[in-house]
Amino acid sequence: MWAQIASTLDTQRMSQRPAAGRVRRPPRRRVPKPVGIAVLSLVGLILLGALLLPGFRLVRHGSLPNVVLASTDVGSLSDEDLRSAIDEIQEARAADNIGIRRPASGAAKAASTEVTGADLRYRIDVEATAERILTRGRQGNPFVALWDQLRATFSTIEVEPVDDLPDDEALTETARALSAPPFFGGVEFEGTKTRPAYPEPGVVVGENELRERVLDSIRDPGDESILIDGTPIDPPTTNEEVDALVAQAELAVDGRVALTLAGRALVFSPEDIASLLKTQREGQTGLVLHIPPRAVKGLIDDRGSVFESEAVDARFEVSGDSVSIVRDQPGFELEPKLTARQLLNAASRDGSAEERIKGKKEKADFTTADARALKIKERVSTFTTYHACCEPRVANIHRIADIVDGAIVEPGDSFSLNDYVGLRTQANGFVPAPSIRDGKFVEEVGGGISQFATTIFNAIFFGGYDFLVYQPHSYYISRYPPGREATISTPAPDLAFLNDSDAGVYIDTSYTET
Repeated sequence: MWAQIASTLDTQRMSQRPAAGRVRRPPRRRVPKPVGIAVLSLVGLILLGALLLPGFRLVRHGSLPNVVLASTDVGSLSDEDLRSAIDEIQEARAADNIGIRRPASGAAKAASTEVTGADLRYRIDVEATAERILTRGRQGNPFVALWDQLRATFSTIEVEPVDDLPDDEALTETARALSAPPFFGGVEFEGTKTRPAYPEPGVVVGENELRERVLDSIRDPGDESILIDGTPIDPPTTNEEVDALVAQAELAVDGRVALTLAGRALVFSPEDIASLLKTQREGQTGLVLHIPPRAVKGLIDDRGSVFESEAVDARFEVSGDSVSIVRDQPGFELEPKLTARQLLNAASRDGSAEERIKGKKEKADFTTADARALKIKERVSTFTTYHACCEPRVANIHRIADIVDGAIVEPGDSFSLNDYVGLRTQANGFVPAPSIRDGKFVEEVGGGISQFATTIFNAIFFGGYDFLVYQPHSYYISRYPPGREATISTPAPDLAFLNDSDAGVYIDTSYTET
């Protein structure tokens, strides 16, 4: 079998030999690509990086070299120095002046303001910014970290701060100052002639737009101020509404208005009314005619004084043994707010108008009803003493009599002469005169008023009221009835009594030169 196989193979080989005269070429060989070299190079770089990265991290602490933050070199700084550098950058940025302009638009005149970053509470997040810098070259991805390390060696690394303008009142106020409301329209007067002033749009500066523009300016300061157009705001009113308001205004100035009281009149001419009329918003959208109370007050301060009066208290009037009550008089005060409303209502009618003026009635402190409730109807007692004319002591007697005249002691109340009159001083109308002190005559302000004390003592005595405090003179004085006299001084002795009756006591004093 082996021979047969060999023979067969040989036969096959013979059949494959080239024919006579033909040259046999060797087969072409393929040359392999240098894949192995590329792989080896990559592996080498990885190995090199694996050796360099730990080395960089080992020798470089804090921030990498050549790191720039907001145009400031913060490379190769310790953690503490880095944070201090960030603080300084924030202070410098916050101190820069920023001019902001908004051009005129519609009813809004051009507006401008100047602020600093500090005014708008600009801040850099120091911790977040420091973290952003310190993680460069130390990322979890070794290729990114190595790339940062190599850049820090041969170039620079630019890092932006983590900063912001907070959404607080400072930003809101700045946006509001640059904004302008729409003009709602109204009526304008030239004398008594009216003309319409039609609505115009306003403009609003949004806080978000303002924040972005200001941040851009802080981050990249330049000489030019910020220009913000804002967003137009249409007024809610229409030309037709203004035309209707003009018609009302024309009616209001077509005649005079007279406000009257007790035969007196406060007259407003058409020119007066035109000078007072203003346009006012009603709600969020409407327009109405309005008269400001302050403007009315300016016109009535001089003219209206004839209407105004102070309230007058009720009082008692003594005639012989009888007592009558003089009624109180309420006061009257003009109220500009009420007068403005009344004037506008009257002016809105066709032609001239006349109305009784309204105001505030002022109630008397002591009314007729109060007086009646005291049941003071007749004289209870009276007493008179005499003195020589024209001495200094007489001036003091008359002065204390004037102060006490009209005093009222309600049922159950007490009356102290010292408390009611107060200190006897020259400022209170008293003069120096002889007085008895510690049994001797001395000169003092208010001297001589013990005669008044004796006079009222006797009136109290004959009225049958209870004495609470009194003291006789230190020696007898012949012009007084024996045993019925009293002295007074400050702070003591005093003269006081209790009204222990169910009716009030009214003290009425009078005098002559003697």
